[in-house]
Amino acid sequence: MPILELKNIHKSFGKTKVLKGIDFTLEKGQVLSVIGSSGSGKTTLIKLMLGFYPVNKGYITIAGENINRYSLKWWRRQCGVVMQEGVIFSESIARNIAVDDGEIDERRMIQAAEMACIKDYILSLPLKFNTIIGRDGVGLSQGQKQRILIARAVYKNPSYIFLDEATNALDAKNERAIVENLNEFYKGRTVVIVAHRLSTVKNADNIIVLEGGRVAETGNHESLIAQRGAYFNLVRNQLELGQ
Repeated sequence: MPILELKNIHKSFGKTKVLKGIDFTLEKGQVLSVIGSSGSGKTTLIKLMLGFYPVNKGYITIAGENINRYSLKWWRRQCGVVMQEGVIFSESIARNIAVDDGEIDERRMIQAAEMACIKDYILSLPLKFNTIIGRDGVGLSQGQKQRILIARAVYKNPSYIFLDEATNALDAKNERAIVENLNEFYKGRTVVIVAHRLSTVKNADNIIVLEGGRVAETGNHESLIAQRGAYFNLVRNQLELGQ
């Protein structure tokens, strides 16, 4: 039985049809990448899987049960999530990473920061992990915010991981290092990644290409490149640059 199944998913906002009949399954421990041009429905798809929006038609099941039968609070507690509009709190860096923990596990926090390639930066600050961050991450670069959000998701040690363009603000060197760390972290977990960078998506067990709210292609990196279709066209420039 698939751990996640989406069947004939339709989603509209007002008169705008965003998703038009999406079908796919995800097995436990699999990594799925969702790729597509801007506006193809990728972020909406992740938000539906997390229960942020209801579907207009079709259904989503988690371990064979309709998502609506679960407490969404419980479901999201099982998930490590990094969204494009992830929230940074006006708290210490430690509290931003270990959001849900009353007592912070320091060793786990340091490991999470290391995996997100932000440990060295934090340790260079006078107050280190006790440094207070300004509201909405004032004083941090976009890349630093993303790395704290990634560290938060890793610290949670979740069974499910959802990443929406989680590394798009990072320079190539940091991104490569984080992707390598995360590929190791994904083992035994069920992962959904929305990204446009080839280095982030190419190692997935399965890749779904969205076009205009529909699934245009599905397969792994090698099979989709061989087809020379929608996926090939989306990543062609990156292939030529050897990314």
